[in-house]
Amino acid sequence: MAFQFLFTRLSIVLTLLLSVISVNAQIMGPSVTEVKYSYTTTFQVPEDNDLQDDEALANFHASHIFGIFASPTMISKLIGANAVTGGVGGPRTQMKLKILSSEVENGLVTIKYSNSGKMILNEKAAKKLIAKGSLDLPLPTNPYEIYDEKCTDEHYNSFGDFWYFYDPFRQGCTYLSKEPMATKVNIKIVENEVKKMDLTPKLPALRGNNGNGDLFSIYIISGYYEDGSDKEDPGFENFREIQQTFEDLGFKTKSKGINTNKPLNIYTKDIELDNGKTINVEVKHLLVDTGIETRSKVFAKFFKEAVEQGDLIVYGGHSGLGANLDIPSLEEKVGKFTFDPKKKQIFFFDSCSSYSYYLEHFAAEKTKSKIDIISNGLSSYFHTSNGVLFALMDRMLSVESKDVLWMDILSDMENTLDGDTYLLNVGGI
Repeated sequence: MAFQFLFTRLSIVLTLLLSVISVNAQIMGPSVTEVKYSYTTTFQVPEDNDLQDDEALANFHASHIFGIFASPTMISKLIGANAVTGGVGGPRTQMKLKILSSEVENGLVTIKYSNSGKMILNEKAAKKLIAKGSLDLPLPTNPYEIYDEKCTDEHYNSFGDFWYFYDPFRQGCTYLSKEPMATKVNIKIVENEVKKMDLTPKLPALRGNNGNGDLFSIYIISGYYEDGSDKEDPGFENFREIQQTFEDLGFKTKSKGINTNKPLNIYTKDIELDNGKTINVEVKHLLVDTGIETRSKVFAKFFKEAVEQGDLIVYGGHSGLGANLDIPSLEEKVGKFTFDPKKKQIFFFDSCSSYSYYLEHFAAEKTKSKIDIISNGLSSYFHTSNGVLFALMDRMLSVESKDVLWMDILSDMENTLDGDTYLLNVGGI
């Protein structure tokens, strides 16, 4: 969660008066820059591969950028040897792929393709790459021949996860960054187009009559780290800590299903603002298995209610590589989601690489400029999530009636990370 845009006192005043400016990105944050990229390359796969579709294979090949961008070697090269961060950035998974040729010979499929899209970068890396105009990356010559367990995460070490976690520059693994195992691909990097963005969350409108009368409706979804039957799972720990923090803030708690692995708390409080207006705050907080493979409909039903009624919706759990919040998949369980195009909403997806996965999911559903999405460009972690959450809540539940700059909110959230950054950002849909 990170961003370092500095505004003078005058620019803040102007911002609050005008509320929008032009910036070189669709997203903004204290430590991030969004850029456009493009490249053309060729790779091979076995003819009897598991995907059997040229575009899917090209997408799989391109996804190895995630692993390379998380390598400490790449971080040191583009940001600095002493950088405290888990990666350089990551592309959106909604890529513009074009298959230029596909040929089969001797049991191998040779595919040439072009790819373009947007990616989020640490602002220090972006400055270097925009000035240079490109970046050479060692993408796999054949992604089905590079798996090496010692070159990936010790927990997520299957072939299916390899593209996200592998490090071709690690000691003993550098052969994966050289020919014949890798092909040098020149990635062109350019500035994103200028686009007007709201610099504030429009807090008075969000907390005003936003389709719920005087009620400021907040939904929080906490997922399990691993095992919902284990009361020591970090998901349970976070759930209990969130409850305690709301109670310390003067909220009343009503609990449902507290002895199950799907407990639901409802926190309520009336907050009198400095302009004399009172807002009624209701927070619905569910702990649940958010995995797309779960048969339970509890998460899908709660999330459907949240997107249809909530003013602020927070999801804290695994991204499932984009699957966990896939709206069509959730609709198969509980019916079609109905988005209100007139309703102002904020979504905070506190999961790994949520920038890459979730912006397009919701852009397809909502009228532009009615929803702001806070996301992470890198992996985020359970042990830091509550600090980040309540830095956001401090701003959302403030007694101050005036609006506040997004950059101030995001900086507060990122400051809880003790110098680290998850490339926290916000984008309007």
